[in-house]
Amino acid sequence: MIQRMGRFKSSSTGDLRHWQVRIFSTVWITYFAFYLCRYNMPMVTGEMGDAFSWDKSQMGIIFSSLLLMYAVGQFVNGQLADRFGSRLIASLGVLGSVSMNMAVFLVTLCFSPETANPRTILLLVAVFWGANGFFQAMGWTPMVRIMAHWFSSENRGKVMGFMGTCYQFGAAFSWFLAFFIVTYYVQQMGGDWRAAFWVPAGLFAIVGVVFFTCIRNTPEDAGLPEVEPDDHCETGLVGESQRTIVQNIARTLRNPYIWIVALTFFFLDVNRYGFVNWLPDFLAESGESIGVGGFGFKEVMKRIIHPLAGSAGAVAAGWATDRFFNGRRAPVIALLLTLLGLCSIVFPYLDPGNTALVIFILAAIGFCTYGPHILMVGHAAQDFGKKAGAAGAAGFIDGMGYVGASLAGWGAGELIDRYGHEFTFVLCGLAAILGAILVCLIWRAGPRTHTVN
Repeated sequence: MIQRMGRFKSSSTGDLRHWQVRIFSTVWITYFAFYLCRYNMPMVTGEMGDAFSWDKSQMGIIFSSLLLMYAVGQFVNGQLADRFGSRLIASLGVLGSVSMNMAVFLVTLCFSPETANPRTILLLVAVFWGANGFFQAMGWTPMVRIMAHWFSSENRGKVMGFMGTCYQFGAAFSWFLAFFIVTYYVQQMGGDWRAAFWVPAGLFAIVGVVFFTCIRNTPEDAGLPEVEPDDHCETGLVGESQRTIVQNIARTLRNPYIWIVALTFFFLDVNRYGFVNWLPDFLAESGESIGVGGFGFKEVMKRIIHPLAGSAGAVAAGWATDRFFNGRRAPVIALLLTLLGLCSIVFPYLDPGNTALVIFILAAIGFCTYGPHILMVGHAAQDFGKKAGAAGAAGFIDGMGYVGASLAGWGAGELIDRYGHEFTFVLCGLAAILGAILVCLIWRAGPRTHTVN
């Protein structure tokens, strides 16, 4: 009997490890692909503005529409993922985002200033891109919930650190693909810049089918025991299957740790999307065109080093919290946000011809952006939301961040039109420093910190 039990335990452990590899790789690839249909718009700012005679504030309306609806979607979809499961909600997100990218492609293809009022076209694009933001918000929170169920809290720093690299590489590849389309593909191959919408949509649709086929919400869905008991620091909780959406929302809103993380994330995303939305435009106006059709190595690196260096920041930040701070996230978040603020203030005053220095500072900005980013929307959401409320906590934190990010759309566009890129990037730097000060309020809080039931 003992031998049979030993063989069963060994088999179960082996199955769990196999499934963990499958779950991690599927989640990583899928959220990587989400960025294909989100970060493509900033790369066509110049082409779209020229085609329809839109200024930066009008393009900013399109950016803000996505970011505001993404914020709404995070608040809503995190709760839906906790209630209805990650597989369903994330799959709906893929379908919706693909559809909205195709809708923007068709609007910009079928209408022109000669056949329709440019303001009407702007309204249609803003509506579809806003809807895209809502569907994009069905991506991250379900992924956080899946990871919370499949991996224990003891190695969360390392696992979520590597998990966090997916959206840095996704952002980098999305920018690379869109930049290739609007430069080399258009200028050297006679292509259409609108391919920056339908090409990513096609790739994302393929990944969505793979996700729906391969993913399982929990180990129990695959016939395995749960990885660890839920909410080990809490007592008297209503069972996960019995908790209503209203109860889940109330549980999230009563948690002061989640509020502080969410407000800190608000300031981080003001900075982050200041660079995401306007870095390509700033480089196009101030940089030198190097290589074939502007698609030289240096020009590409200036645009993708921000998220690429962020992947290193995500891994290093998660490792540092486990290695030096016993799982406490606030000290690392505060340090990196302070450095982010200083680098952001310096950046717009660099000599654009000094390519090595520009790339180095952008790499530092990316490293210091995505390190605290994954700690807040990944690690801290799981730490303070626990497994039963991880998606809701991640949605609330990320949603608050995207309220801040919306200021970096239309608002930043207005500031750039009035005062220039330099003034705008300095404000982004100050926002990061304010976030660093705020997160110090939970300096001693960690994954074992008691949370509100």
